Order: sequence, then C-alpha cells, then structure tokens
Amino acid sequence: MNLRNNHITVRELLENPASRAVLERRFPEAMRLPIVTMSGSLTLERAMKLVSAYIPQKTIEETIRELQSL
Repeated sequence: MNLRNNHITVRELLENPASRAVLERRFPEAMRLPIVTMSGSLTLERAMKLVSAYIPQKTIEETIRELQSL
C-alpha cells in the first residue's frame, strides 16, 4: 500500500478493508475508541507521533511495514 510518505490519512486507512484489518488486529483496544474514527483527517505521520507515548516504537515500525506490504 502506498502510504504516501506517511501522509495518508487515518480515514483512508480505515476505509481500506485490508489496512483496517491490520490496525484492528494490532490495536484492538484502540480501534474501539470513538477518537479513532473522529481523527480521520490526521495523517499517519501525525497519528504515529501522538501514539508514540503509548505504543512502543518497534510496534509502530512493524505496523508501518505491514501496511506498506499490502
């Protein structure tokens, strides 16, 4: 999947069934929060910065690689 140098939006990721499945599998608790759908206009780059306080960098990097391989 083309993440457009991490400038793809959260909305675009959630609208794509394959990328949504990756996010739901890796972050099941977070995906249930209303803030996820409300943050649709955020870029992946911005979202990664926000979650880096709560999610290990290694997990973020692995998720990015998995999304890129779609």
